Amino acid sequence: MAEVIAFLIEHFQDFDRCPPPEDLGPFLEDAGFDTMEIGNTLMMMEVLFNSSEFAAEPLFGDSLRVYCNEETEVLSAEIVGLLHYLAAENAISPEQREMVVHALTHIPADEITLDTAKVLTLLVLWAHKSELPVLIGDDLMSALHGKAVMH
Repeated sequence: MAEVIAFLIEHFQDFDRCPPPEDLGPFLEDAGFDTMEIGNTLMMMEVLFNSSEFAAEPLFGDSLRVYCNEETEVLSAEIVGLLHYLAAENAISPEQREMVVHALTHIPADEITLDTAKVLTLLVLWAHKSELPVLIGDDLMSALHGKAVMH
């Protein structure tokens, strides 16, 4: 899934130019991606961007986020720490954090890694056209390319 998301972000810098799901599947197949990876990515995009629970009242950035037992069973301390750090640095909004948590809890537990959390965060930020501080963006992009870009 990370490779597909990286491909989408690199080829469609503007989320609005990304083809709709019915056209995106064949486009990604033509680009050489596995049908299962494509399906997982499209499902994740559907979960992230068509969930009505994120349209509720806005969350406050200075509030404390307490993770429930189901979340702490699948989210490592590294992932929780990453999300806390990104929210504290205003790199993601509380709503964006919740979208990432929601997405992470919808994938198999053995596939939830720090890099997966970074990739899903990038997907949410890309869709929301959010700007990132360079060093934070570089750290998140390392999940796509395997190494930091900045030296």
